[in-house]
Amino acid sequence: MNRNYLKGKRNMVWTFMGNTRMYQALNNYGDRLDTVGMFSFNINADGTINETGVAVSSLAPYRTKWPHIKWLCTCMNNGTASIFTALRENTNGARDTFLSELVRIMNKYPWCAGVDIDLERGGGFENRQAANTLFSLIYSTVKNYNPAKIVNICLPGMTGVQGSVGGENWCVYADLDPYCDTAAIMSYGMAWAGSAPGPVSPTDWLEGVYDYATAVMTPDKVFLGLPGYGWEWQIYALPEDLGKTYRGVSLTYYAAKIWAEGGYNFTGNAPPEPLIPWLAYWDDYDKVPYMFPHVYDYCEGGDAVAREAPMTSETYKRRNYLTCYGKTQKAAFGTVYVDRNGEPDSYTDGIVVGNGTVTLSASGGTAKYGFNISQSGIYDVAVDICFPFWNKNGIDIALDGSAVSFSENRLWWPYWRNTTWLSLAQNVYLSAGSHTLTIEGGVPGAQFYGFRVCSAFSEAPSAGSAAFALSPRSFKDNDGNMAVPAQGFRLTTEVLRRKSDSALAWYEDFRDYVTLQATYWRTLSGSWAVWRSDEYSTERVYSQLEGSGQLAWNYDGFSDIHLRARIAFPATGIGRTGVFVGNIFCCINIDSQCVELYQGDSLLGSWQGSFSKTSNADIRDNPNMYLIEMRKRGNNVRVYSGASNTLRFTASNTLRFTASVSATSGYCGIRSDGQIKCELLRLGDAWAYEPYEAFNVTMPDGSVTSYGRINRAGVTWDDEFQVFTLTNDVEEPSTRTEDISMDYDFVHSSLLSIPCNADYTAVFTPTDINIWCSRLFLGDADGFGIVYYQDVDSLVYWSNEAAYRWKLRGFALWSLGQEDLRLWEALPKQI
Repeated sequence: MNRNYLKGKRNMVWTFMGNTRMYQALNNYGDRLDTVGMFSFNINADGTINETGVAVSSLAPYRTKWPHIKWLCTCMNNGTASIFTALRENTNGARDTFLSELVRIMNKYPWCAGVDIDLERGGGFENRQAANTLFSLIYSTVKNYNPAKIVNICLPGMTGVQGSVGGENWCVYADLDPYCDTAAIMSYGMAWAGSAPGPVSPTDWLEGVYDYATAVMTPDKVFLGLPGYGWEWQIYALPEDLGKTYRGVSLTYYAAKIWAEGGYNFTGNAPPEPLIPWLAYWDDYDKVPYMFPHVYDYCEGGDAVAREAPMTSETYKRRNYLTCYGKTQKAAFGTVYVDRNGEPDSYTDGIVVGNGTVTLSASGGTAKYGFNISQSGIYDVAVDICFPFWNKNGIDIALDGSAVSFSENRLWWPYWRNTTWLSLAQNVYLSAGSHTLTIEGGVPGAQFYGFRVCSAFSEAPSAGSAAFALSPRSFKDNDGNMAVPAQGFRLTTEVLRRKSDSALAWYEDFRDYVTLQATYWRTLSGSWAVWRSDEYSTERVYSQLEGSGQLAWNYDGFSDIHLRARIAFPATGIGRTGVFVGNIFCCINIDSQCVELYQGDSLLGSWQGSFSKTSNADIRDNPNMYLIEMRKRGNNVRVYSGASNTLRFTASNTLRFTASVSATSGYCGIRSDGQIKCELLRLGDAWAYEPYEAFNVTMPDGSVTSYGRINRAGVTWDDEFQVFTLTNDVEEPSTRTEDISMDYDFVHSSLLSIPCNADYTAVFTPTDINIWCSRLFLGDADGFGIVYYQDVDSLVYWSNEAAYRWKLRGFALWSLGQEDLRLWEALPKQI
């Protein structure tokens, strides 16, 4: 039987490094190499090509020794966007010059097998057609010169159309497949010098890239891109404090090996920091080794030894973290002398009594409560009330005839629909004997749950806290001596912060066991229901709202709001779907492929996009979700859209356009011309924002440090709830000069002069909601870090996946001379 033992086992490498090990690999393992990109041809903005880097002449001995290798002239723009733009737009004839330069270098090196095109930073989806034209011209130019010459193109890692993590959405794999003989997908840049530490090519990303690539490209053309290198991220101080731009420093496999063997430290590989060998762990999900040099103890979020509500422990993509999705009230009373529920001694019409509470059914309803004080003195009196909806928001309560009106009008007030303790009287003198508390009317629907007479009432919103146990112990150094830090420790906290979002009024993901209650929702037209992934589960399982028509919150007083929906069009979907307030409708039109804004029947604005329906097979488990949102402030509406982000609080929409509208108010909610699926409907304030940035850490030495709060201009702060309101109709980013990373980041303590071989506690206390506390690292104050790298096991695993799972041509390694050389001994000979 004739078998092609090299099917799926081809490979490609590049001569970027120019180091001794690169030449060693060429000399010793050339029989294992299939294609080599000579990384020596630099493209200029005018389209000319000059030679740089590794001299082509230095490769002559290996061309002679290994004649089977296909040597390609790699032409690159070194990630310079302006060069890509000049070629794409043929600025001053740059593209024409470039095409003639390709012919020139093939004439200069007639033995080359062809060209390798490495163009990066090509911009967004709007550049798609121009980029396609450029690549088609490259391909035809080479083939017209010599049909036997190979065209390899280097493509960014994409998980779908507009699925780039690095802004390379010009690239559409299906479009470019006809314009190449082979394609090396550069799926080795998820982690980099400025990113959070992690695998350079994580499993989830690789799966997304190659599931997509094999669906739209010819698999036998495709090389799976793998890194031969790794990164060491310094996580003991901010990069600017170390005189650096980024935390990360790239390293070869052998540099990582030296870290593991104790040959490196963070003080120039010499004292004061001891030289200690470090254990490398194996991440069996991402198939990659990693280590924590000079970290003496660390905790993940789920390792907290104590946790105070409403903080919760969560897991996302195997990352254990702590967060708080919404603040709750934390009340204290001191000594409680009188504690009564809401059942009154007497009441009038307009009061409904039930289960220890009263509800106003008419504005004039009254209820009386008598209580006794045994000793004259100064007391606090607190009442427990609930405003269950925006139009059930006021109650009048009197203490011995002295009335206080409680009301709330802030759309974002976090205690709607929750019982809330508020102060009726503080430091009030009460004589010994009988006293009376009276409900004296209010807004129908408001509820009263009781009251307390106490010594010291206080209340405040809380996001909870979590305590971690840290136990640094001595390590054995290279000489066999027990070693500890020379001067002490630093504590680094790894967190995920987020950009501010509108102050939340209602978050609806339809996952509650009972949904669409008539108390809160109103069907204005059509029909709506909720599908649950487990119909009988009492847990909050994944769910989708489905239907058509108009579904609204059961309140008609909305005007200035921020409204967002996450929607998917089923295979039978038609027309427009989006969000509305009053007679304003902001939508995605699946028929016109536009984002549109209407007032009544008048189209006020539109933006051309690209949207897809979802097949019946994928609509539940893998729907094409899109975000649509609007922010209405007075007579101005901003319209946003974007791809879905499944993190529950993340706003990833892009401003598409603004429009002027006439005054309107009324119901708000979701609206659709045809059947639709919706997994999120979020209502927020139009002017007020919740920051997701600030937190405190109580250090092992007992000190407390605050982190994360950003200075803003043109805002007023609510100090109680830590919410800010814009004073002008602008976008929130214009109020600050500091940006917030969308990746995990680190904050650092000052020097902690605490001894090793002792036990400590650190406490994480968020000031804001939606901050993820991922890990705490207690490390040597002179330096500590995280190292991820590739070894032979990792590279062989993915090369096998390329061959047998995705049936690709093989793998492409960036770059020769960085890798664990044992790789080549594990791979088949190419001759």
